[in-house]
Amino acid sequence: GVNGTAAAAASAAEEANGDGDGDGKVYQGHNAGQSRNKFLAGPIKAPSFVRTTCQFDYQPDICKDYKDTGFCGFGDTCIYLHDRGDTLSGWQLEAQYEEKKKAEKERKEKEMDRFLARASGEVGEEEDDDDDDAAAAAAAAANDGLPFACHICRKPFTEPVVTQCNHYFCQACIFVHVRENTPACPICSKDTGGVFNHPAKLISKKKRLVGAKASWEE
Repeated sequence: GVNGTAAAAASAAEEANGDGDGDGKVYQGHNAGQSRNKFLAGPIKAPSFVRTTCQFDYQPDICKDYKDTGFCGFGDTCIYLHDRGDTLSGWQLEAQYEEKKKAEKERKEKEMDRFLARASGEVGEEEDDDDDDAAAAAAAAANDGLPFACHICRKPFTEPVVTQCNHYFCQACIFVHVRENTPACPICSKDTGGVFNHPAKLISKKKRLVGAKASWEE
């Protein structure tokens, strides 16, 4: 009767749950006992010996050589934009604006102090022109066409050298390129003849901007 039906239902539940623990109280899913479809598998752990990286170019119209090194072998004929500016977020633009306003305020205060000192005869006119000369020198150095990084490693120079075609590289980078590839210049493909000279102009620019003892990163 009723007891027989309940016993049959309990035995059926035990068979459906499996014999893992033997008490029939462990739920093993609604697909227990069925074969698993390999095409419906869950997330698979990625292999630990493979590293996947992605690089997205959000500025495909910008010349990467000029942005990374300050020099482009195509010159004015390059079809990409020569711009080294960075795209900033809103808070970065606000911080930049605040710094600019602060610098402008300090400049005006300095000019006022200089004017009062000049009126009282404490400061001469020659000392007054030092800041203007430094600003003009910095502006001229930025437009002299000399790169600030190696074209091969895309990093600040380390013992730079210059080729006969006036292209600048790290000494180690250009030596490896000549030894493993070809003695031709990596930028213009002219034969260097294995001759690399002392970069007098580049070192003079470094001394003028950051000093002789400063590093190339500065």
